[in-house]
Amino acid sequence: MKSPALLRSLSILLSTGALASTLLFSACGQSNTAAPASSGTADTGKTLHLAFIPKGMQNVYWKSVEKGMRDAQADAQKAGVKVDIDWNGPPNEGDRAAEIALMETYVAQKLDGIILCPMEFDALVAPSQKARQAGIPLVIVDSPLNYKDIVAFVGTGNRAAGVMAAKELAKELGDQGNVIMMRFLPGSASTNEREEGFLDEMKNHPNIKLLSTDNYAGDDREKAFDKAQNLLNTYQNVDGIFTPNEPSTNGMLLAIEKAGIAGKVKFVGFDGGQANMDGLKAGHIQALVLQDPYEMGYKGVMTMLDYLAGKKVDANVDTGTHLLTKDNQDTDEIKTLLSHTVM
Repeated sequence: MKSPALLRSLSILLSTGALASTLLFSACGQSNTAAPASSGTADTGKTLHLAFIPKGMQNVYWKSVEKGMRDAQADAQKAGVKVDIDWNGPPNEGDRAAEIALMETYVAQKLDGIILCPMEFDALVAPSQKARQAGIPLVIVDSPLNYKDIVAFVGTGNRAAGVMAAKELAKELGDQGNVIMMRFLPGSASTNEREEGFLDEMKNHPNIKLLSTDNYAGDDREKAFDKAQNLLNTYQNVDGIFTPNEPSTNGMLLAIEKAGIAGKVKFVGFDGGQANMDGLKAGHIQALVLQDPYEMGYKGVMTMLDYLAGKKVDANVDTGTHLLTKDNQDTDEIKTLLSHTVM
């Protein structure tokens, strides 16, 4: 089921009629940011070649992004737009060098557009500048980049999502207790914003003590599990826990279950996936802050196609955030969100 926002994006494509024969690759493409101008003019019936680069290929979160991307591609083709999209990311989410190498490879291929989920705020700036110099427009998805010459950012309002998590954990704790926040990776802009939003909100809850806020989980569940075990061994008087993404939440869930404290500590995590959903149903996780990775994939593609069609696009496309608890998991809003989320 498509959301109204997705249907609006599709209607833009449909309203253009023979869009595939009128796509312009010139400065007439407008956005609210300093986006790179495309070069040349598309031939009639030309197939657009795009690359969509996720941070990694393993976590189910990225499979949901890919699902949204594939649906957008299919809808565009139904509307008469010929588009091929190469979905390719690093095998592991922490492999910065691999993501940089992929960017440079696609820039050399002179694609019509690149949709990038940068794993670090600064590390992907240099290859993004090369894309700009080559006349390749860039849409940033999921995590912000320290670079302004882009078409648009498509993703979560991450700081607000961190605030949401902090408010929910404070409510679960009755506004008092000892809390651990396990971070994700240094340099990850999206999770850093969530973490900082969480910390900012916790200043409003003086009876909650933050025991640890400077330990990083690592880039997969196993590393997060090891780090979480170390934290729980160090801080045995913990009452509440926050983790900012899928692998960190997965790892912490395993750790509290092994420690025998699942359900005894209040745990607010981030992102879905089957393991986290099972933890919620079991009462081992009290709440999950859910992004909409499907929408990111869908709108990332549609935003790029709108730009290439010479249409004005929003500089910031917020794909929404939802708080999932056992009490609201059967609401229509949550069911719609989960219906296009890969588990």
